[in-house]
Amino acid sequence: MTTYSSGGQGLAALLAASILAGACASPAMAQGVTFDQAHLTLYTENGRHELTVDIADNKSRTDLGLRYRHSIDPDGGLLILQSLGAPTILEISNKGVSLPMDLLFVTSDGTVREVHPWVPTDSADPIVSNSPVAAALELKGGTITRYGILPGDKVIGGGLGR
Repeated sequence: MTTYSSGGQGLAALLAASILAGACASPAMAQGVTFDQAHLTLYTENGRHELTVDIADNKSRTDLGLRYRHSIDPDGGLLILQSLGAPTILEISNKGVSLPMDLLFVTSDGTVREVHPWVPTDSADPIVSNSPVAAALELKGGTITRYGILPGDKVIGGGLGR
């Protein structure tokens, strides 16, 4: 059991620590959801690019996605894993996402199937893959152009491209 001093300084220090902890918590953590991270290697005609992304591999992580985030690292993003064994048509919603992002649909062997640059923010219109895929990779807006990502490029890591 924790006890607190009724002294003003102890209470002020406790309050300051609580405020600081809240300010330092990631937006996802503030929502009670944590993400594992994975290192991905993206192979394009322009070369090899290293990414570090959060992994959304369950419903709560997928539903939260990039909501409540204020930024995406230049080589960061979110890998939404659906079904590596049985690819499905994926529908990605960015309702409530205020960050500009690019979207890739990826097969289980890591092949980029579709590229969607500069997805509109906070849109009620979902983006649906044209064919069964294993994952969606959400990246900082402009990454597709910066790296020259095209269908047929490869993503290795995070369970893809084995």
